[in-house]
Amino acid sequence: MSSPSDSPTFRSLRRIILEHLSAVLVVGVVLAALAILLTVVEESRTQPSDPSIARYLAIGDVDWSRPLHKELFRDSYLFLHPASEGAIDSILRNIEEMRIRDLTDPARKLGGERKTLTWDTVGGLVPMYVVFIIVFLSVLGLTYVAARAMAIRKFILSKQGRSSYLRRYVAAVQSGGLKEAVVRLDLLARSLMYGIASLVLFSPAYVVAYSLRTRLDTENVFFLILLAVVTNGVLVHYAGRLYALLVTESRKGYVETAIVKGVRGKYSWDHGEGLPRMVMFTPAQAAKGHVFHEIYMNARLQFIPSMKEHVTFMVTGLVIIEMALNIKGYLCYTLLQHMLFREYDIAIAIVFLIFVAVKVIEVCIDVWHAFELRKYDNEG
Repeated sequence: MSSPSDSPTFRSLRRIILEHLSAVLVVGVVLAALAILLTVVEESRTQPSDPSIARYLAIGDVDWSRPLHKELFRDSYLFLHPASEGAIDSILRNIEEMRIRDLTDPARKLGGERKTLTWDTVGGLVPMYVVFIIVFLSVLGLTYVAARAMAIRKFILSKQGRSSYLRRYVAAVQSGGLKEAVVRLDLLARSLMYGIASLVLFSPAYVVAYSLRTRLDTENVFFLILLAVVTNGVLVHYAGRLYALLVTESRKGYVETAIVKGVRGKYSWDHGEGLPRMVMFTPAQAAKGHVFHEIYMNARLQFIPSMKEHVTFMVTGLVIIEMALNIKGYLCYTLLQHMLFREYDIAIAIVFLIFVAVKVIEVCIDVWHAFELRKYDNEG
């Protein structure tokens, strides 16, 4: 008798987990090599101070931003040293370049030395990484619940023969004239509200963030989560994928067979033979005894693997949102800072941490899918 771990489902799961671990290892090695290369290149670009030029900058009471002081230095240098005009022009250019480096290069400022990847640096990233994971999981969970509710609602309304508010308003106007157009203005108002909501759902997150930045407190983790859920079109795309699977499943032969055998198949809300409205939020429990239960369970089985694609979309959007909001103390804002300061080893370490988070969630999705498949596995 074979054990459950010998089933094809679990053998496939072990292979998938091994692939994920291999991807983490390969990406880690590549990113480590890239970090070392960029660090070496950056250190080679750092020009040491020229002592012969530094001693001129150390002269007291000389303001090198004033043309008069530059001309006095030129005359004094030519008086003390036999040099050509070209030589003194070269010295002045070198002085100006060193002044600019001293003013703009963070590594030349007190406390602005270039940071490197150390245990202290990693320890400082850990709290920000924990917050990022919490936000990421919250966005993923809320998006899944909201998209599932949207897809189920759209599917049931389509089964009820309900069209959009705008089409229903146009039909009312065509049938009842001007009087009906005034009476059914509520349909037009609802259509307008849905249009505005759709505009927000499809808008890039940074556009919404910048438009609200001066009106609301955007430096808030709850606003960050809300913005990640309702923008970038992720929620609509997520719901559309599940809705398409529900429609496909509803057209299969077992649905008609179940209805013929007496399984409830009406889609009216809160009807004895229909479905309660709670089915949008707890479909597996609220739809028991209804043909929609099997439709949903089979559609969900196909929907689970596609969630890995949405995880990638979500983490990308979350990185962009955190950078757009410029919230200090958040992981992605810190990533942007290290990139601007050319501290590539720390920036690449943050990228690797985000990659590991995505891979861990993908492994969890694969495990979930494997256990769902196990229900249909007849071996053993």
